[in-house]
Amino acid sequence: MQSGITAYKYILLLGFILWAYDSKSQDKSPDSLPQGCVQLTVDEMKWTDTLSTLPKGTQFCQLYGDIKKEGPFAVRLKLPPNLVLKTHYHPNDEVVTVLEGSIFIGFEGAQISRTSKEFKPGSFYVNAKHIRHQVNVGPNGATIQINSMGPWKVIFE
Repeated sequence: MQSGITAYKYILLLGFILWAYDSKSQDKSPDSLPQGCVQLTVDEMKWTDTLSTLPKGTQFCQLYGDIKKEGPFAVRLKLPPNLVLKTHYHPNDEVVTVLEGSIFIGFEGAQISRTSKEFKPGSFYVNAKHIRHQVNVGPNGATIQINSMGPWKVIFE
């Protein structure tokens, strides 16, 4: 009878270990997200100094995809106050959401002034592919999110 109880305890212990392992394996930590899924909190976002194609003082955060490869991507840029990005264009549509600060956009060489349309936090705009535009950043800088298709290029005139 004693060996029956010991075997029963052994089976219970083994069952508990298997249950605990299975429960842990279903934990949805970033390492166990389904392929292609991305989840980032603000604290997990990695900001780096500017890319070689953007002015000094700009910070860059890759959220999704790879700007150097073909396919969709999402990035964030922190642009310094009063920055002027001279006339340029992109080979793909550039979908932009303003998160902080303000931005002014001008097309095809039109002069931007402080009476131009101002894009404040929550604003959205699309710069269509091959459309030449320039950007003026407001006096408090700006943080924007860009969604597009890679490879991403900024072609200055």
